[in-house]
Amino acid sequence: MIKRIISSFIALILALLPFGKAPEQKCEVKFNGTFIQSWYCLWWDDDRWQEEIEYMKEAGIEYLIVQDIASFTDADNAELHYPSELPCFENCEKYGDVIGDALRNCQGSGIKVFIGLADFEDWWVTAGLTEQYSTICDKMALMVDEIYNKYYEQYSDTFYGWYFTPEINNVPTMKLSILNIAKGLNKVIDKADALNRDMPVLLSPYFTNYISVPSVVAALPEWQIFMQAVHFRDGDIFCPQDAVGAGWIKMNDLEKVWKMYSAAVSSCDKDIKLWANCENMTVARDRQILMPPATLEKENMTATLDRFVEQMDVASKYAENIITFSFNHYYCPAQVNPVYYSTYLDYLKNGKLETEAPTPPQNVLLENAVLIWNESTDNIGIAYYIVYDNGKAVARVEATENLSFSIMNAEHSYTVAAVDGAGNMSTAVEANS
Repeated sequence: MIKRIISSFIALILALLPFGKAPEQKCEVKFNGTFIQSWYCLWWDDDRWQEEIEYMKEAGIEYLIVQDIASFTDADNAELHYPSELPCFENCEKYGDVIGDALRNCQGSGIKVFIGLADFEDWWVTAGLTEQYSTICDKMALMVDEIYNKYYEQYSDTFYGWYFTPEINNVPTMKLSILNIAKGLNKVIDKADALNRDMPVLLSPYFTNYISVPSVVAALPEWQIFMQAVHFRDGDIFCPQDAVGAGWIKMNDLEKVWKMYSAAVSSCDKDIKLWANCENMTVARDRQILMPPATLEKENMTATLDRFVEQMDVASKYAENIITFSFNHYYCPAQVNPVYYSTYLDYLKNGKLETEAPTPPQNVLLENAVLIWNESTDNIGIAYYIVYDNGKAVARVEATENLSFSIMNAEHSYTVAAVDGAGNMSTAVEANS
């Protein structure tokens, strides 16, 4: 054990040096799985599920991870998205049956389903420091037993594994409670192992440049301790979020982070798999202390494929497989502008990103303190427009919205450029008054 820990630490140090052999690609630069949050699909009927599954199959998806089917406000109160009969949930709110809906509709599609368990609101502050975490892990173990006995026999070809929902990371509360976190996870793994040791447990942690010591060397010992404390089995899956979309990792640090994860997995004495969870969105954030800088987005937005492919390209050198958060939320044409889906299918077909830029926006006018323009054209389609105020990007206007923007200062110069699903940008056009 000590030899493996020392060896993995030395491997990371050597990998971070600016010379040496480049890593060989371990998987294709594409995803074959996706997370979906249970609230999002809670009220889907079978027709809606089948529509989604057809899109997923066309995009090459083989794994669906239902992210959480229980959400705790505290250790005694939760909202469940399946019909539990456990006494500990007798007074909890229960809505729908996401587990049954997902398994029933994926059956026969070739898509394998992981069932996520539970999260809780205080996790991000308290991590495993309080008894609340241990209590919720006890309940998750009971959920594993109930869900397996309720669904597995009927859906054994589709019900593939489990997802441990709490997202472990390198912030101080996690570091301080890493052994308690491992102890709680072990309750879930031990129960899953007793029922069916062939069903893998997947977890999806992340690293942050913010709210912690932003060093992969400092983060590795935490993961080495974790790897030795957890009752991992051969085939369990360590599937870190790359955290680029959420803003917790700077893109130029991404490869260092993957080197750290690779070293961490090599310190485990079980044959666990290293997968990648590449984020295909951009999260809007306010500019705060110890937080990523603000973006142009008013809400969470789909990332163009150029950035997403770059993330997958880095991950493919270290991970055996790539999944994403989330095809369903951010790339499915039933949910967002279809240009993202069409651009990704074009990428799969041709094996490369398309590079044709959109035409410039037409008739860009400034009238009554409102900037307006006519749509651009593109070989696949327009994703959004960027508005510039004196050369500084100040707004992103989705192509599916009204093509207008209320200006702040009539004395400034405003220009507008179009962006397609692959990130290609048109020439910016100055507004006429």
